[in-house]
Amino acid sequence: MNLDYRLFELINQFAGKNDILDQIVILFSKFGPNLFGLVFVWLWFSKSGEKFENRKIVLFAFTITIFVLGIDKLIEMMYFRPRPFVDHAVTLLSTTSDSDPSFPSNHSAGAFGLAFAMFWRKRKIGSILIILSFAMALSRIYIGVHYPLDVMAGACIAIIVSAFVYSQRRLIEPLFNRIIHLFSRTKTIS
Repeated sequence: MNLDYRLFELINQFAGKNDILDQIVILFSKFGPNLFGLVFVWLWFSKSGEKFENRKIVLFAFTITIFVLGIDKLIEMMYFRPRPFVDHAVTLLSTTSDSDPSFPSNHSAGAFGLAFAMFWRKRKIGSILIILSFAMALSRIYIGVHYPLDVMAGACIAIIVSAFVYSQRRLIEPLFNRIIHLFSRTKTIS
């Protein structure tokens, strides 16, 4: 038995023991990405803080997420790791296709990508999103659809992509500024 599977068992062993906890984790695992998305929709339309800066954060988050999920897809095309429930007896709390690769976790990668995008500019909200990203990663293991290495890989991809995108901000921000100005102009015309 390898360490990855042992850690998986350590977390997944609690699944199916408490209906309320199971339902909370299932809902968070399933709809957590929507919660993250709502934070960024709120930030785009928020009147608090500097509106222009908030919108730049949203565009950075969108860009990072697109790259993160794109890299995930490339990895999935080159390497297929079966889901835990394919090779092991696990407590499975969510239905997912056994033909979908386990590595890397798209949910974790997307959540961490959004969290790091926020963290670069707004530390408090970003810290909360990072904590929620860890919860997202744990939830994917808990419900039986990912190994710990899958969610850690997603987090690592998100960190690397976030750092790269922010290192290129001098090149990217002029485009974002134009997009925000265009959005602002079309909104005032309407």
